[in-house]
Amino acid sequence: MTPQPQVETDAIGAGEGPQRATPWSAWATRQAWVRWCLCHVPQSWAQWWATSGWRQPLQRVLWGLEGILYLLLALTLCHALFTTGSYLLSSLWPVVAAAWRHLLPAILLLVLSALPTLLFTASFLLLFSTLLSLVGLLTSMSHPDYTQDLDQ
Repeated sequence: MTPQPQVETDAIGAGEGPQRATPWSAWATRQAWVRWCLCHVPQSWAQWWATSGWRQPLQRVLWGLEGILYLLLALTLCHALFTTGSYLLSSLWPVVAAAWRHLLPAILLLVLSALPTLLFTASFLLLFSTLLSLVGLLTSMSHPDYTQDLDQ
């Protein structure tokens, strides 16, 4: 009896398990158009393609295009938000004006009616803290160490 080859499985026990990532160049070399290009492209072009000197400027150009596209996307989003917001504000403006006209007197009345309570609370807290300070002073003065300090 020959041993069966073990098949790797993934977390749920299915498939062949995790596949190793293959580089894009391996995919490109399997394509027929790459083989055709290698046969029909002049040798000097193939050497130019194989050198890495052309990749850096191309990469910079692509990064610049990507940045421009992101900028256009951001400007488009800002424009959409601005126009939507302006439409919403223009339709909500009468509601805000009516609410302000009715709420402003109510808020002023609430603040003015709360003013005596706030003044009473502030004066009570001031009086209470003064009493606490006096109690603390009297208890510290009646402590035996305080009288010894005064004698010396």
